[in-house]
Amino acid sequence: MSKQGKRNFRPKIHFTPEKNWNNDPNGLIYIDGIWHLYYQHNPNDVVWGPMHWGHAVSKDLIHWEHLPVALYPDEIGTMYSGSMAYDENNSSGFAKYGEKPMVAVYTAHNMETGLEQQCIAYSLDQGKHFEKYYGNPVIKNPGVPDFRDPRVFWNDKKDCWSLVLASGDHAEFYASQDLKNWKKTGEFGVGVNKVPTVWECTDLIRVKTGNEFDGFKWILIVSMIHPGSEGRANIQYFVGDFDENGLYQPIQSVGQLSYNSQSYAAQTYYYEPGKPVIRFAWNRSDIPGAPFNGSMCTPTEMTLKKHGDRYYLSALPIKSTENLVVKSDKLDDFTLTHCTHELGSKTCRISFTVKEGDLTCNLYGLEMKLDKNGLTCGESILPRLKNEPMKVDIITDTNSVEIYLNGVANTVIAHVLDETKPTFTIHAEDPVEVQNLTVSELSL
Repeated sequence: MSKQGKRNFRPKIHFTPEKNWNNDPNGLIYIDGIWHLYYQHNPNDVVWGPMHWGHAVSKDLIHWEHLPVALYPDEIGTMYSGSMAYDENNSSGFAKYGEKPMVAVYTAHNMETGLEQQCIAYSLDQGKHFEKYYGNPVIKNPGVPDFRDPRVFWNDKKDCWSLVLASGDHAEFYASQDLKNWKKTGEFGVGVNKVPTVWECTDLIRVKTGNEFDGFKWILIVSMIHPGSEGRANIQYFVGDFDENGLYQPIQSVGQLSYNSQSYAAQTYYYEPGKPVIRFAWNRSDIPGAPFNGSMCTPTEMTLKKHGDRYYLSALPIKSTENLVVKSDKLDDFTLTHCTHELGSKTCRISFTVKEGDLTCNLYGLEMKLDKNGLTCGESILPRLKNEPMKVDIITDTNSVEIYLNGVANTVIAHVLDETKPTFTIHAEDPVEVQNLTVSELSL
C-alpha cells in the first residue's frame, strides 16, 4: 500500500491517504478487475474539514494506486458519504455512445445550515471524472436532521434500483427506475435499536445462508456511536427479507458485530449475487505528527453463520492477506501456563484456538483476557457463542490491533507504537490447551 513515512508513522499493510485527512469509505465498486475505493477526504488539512471524495484503485485490495480527488463540494453542500451504482443498462440515460455509467449517490451536507440532501453524479470513464446531475438533489430533505449515507443497489426482486439511508434513529427505503426519480417505499428501525442513538452508514447486503432451502438473507448493517461513551463505536445488524409489499422484515432480534471499536462507517462493495461480499471500514485511530490522518481496516469477507436457531454475521480478513506473510511460526497443540513469543515485526498476524479455560494474552501493552464468556480487551467485550471453541485472529500494524473472535465479534484497538522489541505472551493460572498457535510477520 502506501509508502512508509520518514518516522515510520504510516501503517505498513493498511490503506492510508497520501496526505491529509480521510474517514468513511465511499462508493465501493469492483469493475473489470479493478477495486475502486472512494473515501471521505479533506485534501487541505490533517483534521476533518469540508468533505471531498478521495479515490484510489487496486487489483488485490492490498496494493493501492492513488488517483485525483473525484468529487468536490458545490453550492448544495460538501460531499458526505454515499455509494456507487454500475448502470450497465444505462437506465439513467447518462451514456450517449454505449458507455456504462458509474453513478455516485451521495449526501450533500450544507456546512452553514446542516441541511442534508441526496444527490448523484455520473462517470463515463471508469470512475476517474464525475459530472454532477443538473437535477440535484434527487431526494430532498423531508425536514429532519441526520438524513444521510445512501446505499444504492439493484433489487432484482423488485426489478428496480433500491436505496437505503440513515434518518435519525432508523433507516428509510427508496426505489427508482432511473436513479434520478426516487419514491419512498418504507422505513425500518424505530424502537428496535440495541443502542438508542443516531444511525449512520446504513448498508444492505444479500448473503448466502448455506441452506439450500432459504438461499439468501438480506442483512441491514448500521454504524453508531455510543452516547456518552467518549466515541466508542459499535456496528449492529438485522437479518431479514423483504415482504410482498417491499418492506424490510427481520427474522430475529438485532445482532452486534463490532464492540467499542475504532472501526467505523463500514461499507461493502457493490457486488454480484453469489460472489464474495467484501467490506471496508474506517480505522479512527489517530497518528499524531504524521502528514496524514486516518486509515482503513483490513478488508473482510462477510458471511452468515448459523449457530442453533440464530444467524450470526461473520467478518474475517480476506484470503489475499495470506499473501502478506513473509515468515511464519506454527506451534503444535500444547498445554501451557506461560508462553512468550518474540515478534520480528510490529506488523504481524497471530491466531490460535482455545476450547476451554481462562488465559491472558499481552501484546503491545494491550491485555486480552479469554474465559468461558468470550474475550475482553479494555472496554471491548467480545461474546462467545455457547459451547463453541474460541478461535482468535489478531492483525497488528503501527497504529492499531484488530481482534476477531470466531468471526462473529470483532474490535479495533488503538495503540501507541513504542521502540521496545515486541513480544506476544500467553499466561494461565491453570494449564490450558492452545491449538494451532501461528505467528506470522507481514509485509507488502
